[in-house]
Parts: sequence; structure tokens; C-alpha cells
Amino acid sequence: MSPNGFAGGYIDSNGLIKAGSFMKKGIYIILILVSVSTTAFTATPGTTGFQFLKSQMGARPAAMGGAFLAIPGDIHDIHYNPAGLAVFQGRAGSFTYLKHLLDFNSGFIGYVEPEVGPGNLAFGLFYMDYGQFTKTGEDGEELGDFGANSIVFTTAYALSPIENLLTGISLKYIRATIDNYATDAVALDVGVMYRFPQQQLTFAAGIANLGKAMTPFIEYEEDLPFLMRVGVAKHLEHLPLLLSFNLYKYSDEVLHGALGLEFTLTENAYLRLGYDNSGLDLRVDASGDRFAGASIGLGLNWRKINFDYAFSSMGELGSLNRFTITSQL
Repeated sequence: MSPNGFAGGYIDSNGLIKAGSFMKKGIYIILILVSVSTTAFTATPGTTGFQFLKSQMGARPAAMGGAFLAIPGDIHDIHYNPAGLAVFQGRAGSFTYLKHLLDFNSGFIGYVEPEVGPGNLAFGLFYMDYGQFTKTGEDGEELGDFGANSIVFTTAYALSPIENLLTGISLKYIRATIDNYATDAVALDVGVMYRFPQQQLTFAAGIANLGKAMTPFIEYEEDLPFLMRVGVAKHLEHLPLLLSFNLYKYSDEVLHGALGLEFTLTENAYLRLGYDNSGLDLRVDASGDRFAGASIGLGLNWRKINFDYAFSSMGELGSLNRFTITSQL
């Protein structure tokens, strides 16, 4: 380790960062993912299935507009960037409940086990229950009820191969069912982060939902919404503020951006704000549309337990309320 805290690098007499060989390797990895992401950003949107994979996980990330790619040390990195799990030094568990539109119910459970080999191991379970519906025949006669739900089970592993560089990978098993019909898929997420501790600055890049359906839904095998994204997060020097920004693109959408802010009100209280410009796609030319894509939330810490809440506006369509409890175990 260098005298100024950078592996393979140093700070010169003018205060400028000089990258050594290890730092350069980390930066090169990020640049490769950024380059690939840029190619994907220019691709033409198509049509995919498994749209529930676009859901946000956790109240804290949702309150920050989903701009969470470059924020390590949160259990919801299982979903946003598995590389961020590498900094955990103790066990942690989390549960999120989401009251969705149309009385849909959703939840997320996460767990991190540190020091499994050279890195950290994590598990996540996401579910979406769409409720019960009335089944009707060709002539409109009622034939009973049927349900629909989706579930994603994730196993993630993260480590820090060199100082300040975080890497992570996750494997997801996905299943969606409607009545007696079901489809299964597997997918891979990969992410990296590179941190500059003295500047309190983190760059990140990642891909998600790289995979395919294993079984067709009735007769058709749907594609997964492949995702590429880049991001940056910065703790401001003279304000108690964490600022985060992401650019991301799903294979069936145009390029979008998300901005998140987290204000430290006290040692144990946080105010969060966010905006995702994908909210523009939700507008239906009504008065409530001006808030579509905006979010706000509050975080409270008590001993080893964190309580988080997020309110996310979908404009005239409605709003989402998320509640998360996270504990160090």
C-alpha cells in the first residue's frame, strides 16, 4: 500500500492522483465495461418479457431514484451491483415490503455471509404476487379463480482482488407463473466498482439479466430485459450529502438516467431524494404527471437496526410505498 492510501498509486506534490499498475488494471476493467455499455446504449429497443426484473429493490435505493450502482456496503447491492457486497465485514439481513399498484404485493429478502473464501457470499429472494383473477370461458361464463406470481432467487459473490477495486457476480433463477402456465429462466449479473477513498468518489459499471428462458411460456420463449449501466457516487466535502448518478439502458428501452441524493440529518437519520427520467414514459397528459419518476424517503438507525421508507411517484398512475428493515446479525 502506498503512503497515501492507494494500492499501486500515489498522490504527487500538487495533490494529483498518479495511477500505478494495480490502479490502472482496475480502471481498465471499468473502462472495458463502460465501452461495452456505450455500444448497448446505442442499440435499438426491442421487446422482452420478464418485465418484473426491472423492479427496484429496497426502500433506500428506491428513495434515491434507483441511482444505486456506485454505492457499496448496502445489502441491496445484491440487485444493483454485486460488487458492493465485497465491503461487508459482518453478517446482515434485510426484508422489504412493497405495496404496488392494483393491490399487487411484492417483497425482497436478502442475507450476506462475509469471509466465505476470499470474498463475501449473499442470497436474495424477490417475489411479486399479482393476486387472484376470475377465469372465464369463451362465452363469458365464470370458471373459478386463478393466480399469477413471479419469483427470483439470487446467489451472489463479491471480493476485492486489489485495494479499492470491488468485483461481484450473481446468478439468478427466475420463475413466472400464470394459472397453470409457467416459464423458467437463468441470468447472470456482473459488476465492478473502483473507489478513490480520499476523494470519497466511486465509479461503477455493470450488466444484468444476461441469460435466457429455459422453458417457453405456453409456446414462446421470451427474452430477458438485458441491462447495461454506468454510475458514479460522491460524498461532498463540505456538505453532509451523498450524490449518486446512473445511466442505464434496457434492451427494450431507450437510454435513461437516474439521480439520487442522501442527506445526513443526524448521526442516525437520513433524508433521501431521487428522480428517474423513465417517469417521462409514464405520463398520460394529466396533472399528476409532473411528479412521475420522483421519489423521497427517510432512514432511521437504532442500534444495529435500520428502518427505511420510500415513496415513489408514478404520476397519474399512482404511487409505490416501500418499507425496509435491515439488521446486522
